[in-house]
Amino acid sequence: MSDQARQDREHLARFGYQQDLSRVLHFFSNFAVGFTYLSPVVGIYSLFAYGLSTGGPAFFWSIPLVVFGQLLVVLIMGELASSYPLTGALYQWARRTVGARYGVFTGFVYGMALIVTIVAVDYGGAPFVASFFGMDASSRVNLIGISLGMLAVQTVLNIIGIRKLAVLLNLGVAAEIIGTLGIAFYLLFVPHPLGAGVVFQAAAVPEGGSYLPIFMSAALFSAWIFYGFESCADVSEEVVNPTYNVPRAMLYALLVGGITTIIATFAFLWSIPDLAAATADPSALDTVLLTALGPTLHKGFLALVIFAFLSCGGAVQVAAARVTYAFARDGQAPKIFAALNQRFHTPVNATLLTAVVTAVLPFFAQVYAILTSFAVLGIYLSFQLIVAGYIVARLRGWKPTGSFQLGAWGMPVAVGSLVYGVGMMINLARPSGPGLAGWTVALVTGGIALAGLLVTVIYGDRIDRMGSGEAAAAK
Repeated sequence: MSDQARQDREHLARFGYQQDLSRVLHFFSNFAVGFTYLSPVVGIYSLFAYGLSTGGPAFFWSIPLVVFGQLLVVLIMGELASSYPLTGALYQWARRTVGARYGVFTGFVYGMALIVTIVAVDYGGAPFVASFFGMDASSRVNLIGISLGMLAVQTVLNIIGIRKLAVLLNLGVAAEIIGTLGIAFYLLFVPHPLGAGVVFQAAAVPEGGSYLPIFMSAALFSAWIFYGFESCADVSEEVVNPTYNVPRAMLYALLVGGITTIIATFAFLWSIPDLAAATADPSALDTVLLTALGPTLHKGFLALVIFAFLSCGGAVQVAAARVTYAFARDGQAPKIFAALNQRFHTPVNATLLTAVVTAVLPFFAQVYAILTSFAVLGIYLSFQLIVAGYIVARLRGWKPTGSFQLGAWGMPVAVGSLVYGVGMMINLARPSGPGLAGWTVALVTGGIALAGLLVTVIYGDRIDRMGSGEAAAAK
């Protein structure tokens, strides 16, 4: 056993856990978990037409805005990940900064959002798979079958070991960065009638109105992309030297994802031959790429998109299974979900649970639509619960103990993160935003949050009893 492995085991033991999961991920593989979850390719390909039709090409400027806001969140999470490098990150951080019930509530909301995100990714990727193989992409039967096939591949890879899954995720990173940037730089040399000034062209504003509300709706293009970096921390007990590597992996996942998205989105906007036609086209990006690349290169890029969806769903399932495992290991869920496969050292039952729940949802169209609307807002709510917990802990005198520390900047960054996060949550939920009509998104999120609160009330004594050891360790 190396000195680093011994140190990691001893550090984990201080929190009352033994090394049961395989600690095999180094920095790049840990970065790959967060980057493929964030997935610029999946985000851009899915949402480009929405951003363009809602705000005009000027939606481009939402990318640096949201990346900066999420950077504040990453910095706070970095301190927590370095101090508490434990599986099921957000659940662990919340319980150790505020208390056991707060941890269970945060973990419940976050876990629900993760499971729904798996559905959204796989079902969202199914039309691209259907198109690639010449199948009817409008057939619901085809879409369900394809999404279940993608889920099956992801589940098998998750069960047979994090090292095997890391191969898929590492390839996903290479495909996304090399493929996306390669296509982007190629597009910069095709005819560009609109020029670089295209990114300053905004959607029409009603007479006497303001572009700001239009831009805020268009900014959801970026809000829907830039999260998932926290999954680097969900696998902390499988990362070598996590107190150092995990915070930096989260930071790099966000920044590399942001740079990739900025370059690619600019190139795609630059290449639009007819802005009016593209704005009205629900498949605007596909049309632009087919025109600029030709059918052969376009087919190759479509294959890259499919691979990105596959690796993205796999990364989300990793996070969901680890949160479930962390709950069960602490006695906050049935112990059966804490069982590890003796050969692969993976939480097989927790992984299968996420697969079963995920597989059921696409069959219920209305439930699927409602829950999918909750996914992003639920993630943002989870993030702000963590930031709020961090602020409470700092006011109580808590100090970070890991190698990644913000020093005196901790509280100002946390306050800025909270202001940004709450503002974006309102933007995600407001009736003028996309998705379900009215305040349905907010009501669904509130309903799931209420369910989480009921769990903490009904099982409060049990939660406190099971969490007492962790509370003592936090002190």
